[in-house]
Amino acid sequence: MEGRYVNVVIPGDSKNLTLCEVKVYGTDNVKLNGNSDQSSIFQYWNAERAVDGKKLAQGAASICTQTKEEKNPWWRLDLLDIYYVSAVTITNRIDSSPELINGAEIRIGNSLDSDGNKNPSCAVIQSIPGVVSYNYSFPQMEGRFVNVIIPGDKKILTLCEVEVYGILTVRKAFVRMKFVSTSDPENDKLLYQLQSALAFRGITDVKLSWIKLPQREQKRDVEEGDEVKRHHDIQRGKAGRHSALQ
Repeated sequence: MEGRYVNVVIPGDSKNLTLCEVKVYGTDNVKLNGNSDQSSIFQYWNAERAVDGKKLAQGAASICTQTKEEKNPWWRLDLLDIYYVSAVTITNRIDSSPELINGAEIRIGNSLDSDGNKNPSCAVIQSIPGVVSYNYSFPQMEGRFVNVIIPGDKKILTLCEVEVYGILTVRKAFVRMKFVSTSDPENDKLLYQLQSALAFRGITDVKLSWIKLPQREQKRDVEEGDEVKRHHDIQRGKAGRHSALQ
């Protein structure tokens, strides 16, 4: 549920509401999706196989990823937005060589420097038995890119499934604006009008709220009145000088 206010109410007459404690928690972690990539592809074992929801298959048809033998092979998931990532679950391959994943690092961050492999490290995979899923939990790491990399020469990275869990970050911006409106700012009509104006321009992923109700601007009206008065005084002065010259 999206909202700013949390109310507890008992409908009816002659009711008493008593509460000892109220705790409000945000959205639970959800599985995150995105676009996958990897450093190289061995035959048909591409990066998408780690996020296809299929964990178990044996032999040549195994739905896993695999890179070529190379230096520092990596796999990456682009979440397409910045999230607080709190857990990554990795499922190792079933058919052979489960030890290939030993020493892999999980890195999370917002940089694509070195293909994202310089982002902060949050876990090191010591080993995972074949066809076993292991969950790596850590304090919420903020980032858009989730990388799995095995440092070293002549390494092969193979993954059967990678599941990333987290919550979307909430970014707030405070904007001071001037506008002309006859709507009462104490109701939601004015906010609705502003929201509609943004949506008309293609900006739909924002939620508007007041931190302070708009105030009618009086100072500018006074300044404009003073400016008009000065202009009239100048005109009268010019008229007076012209009369004197005549």
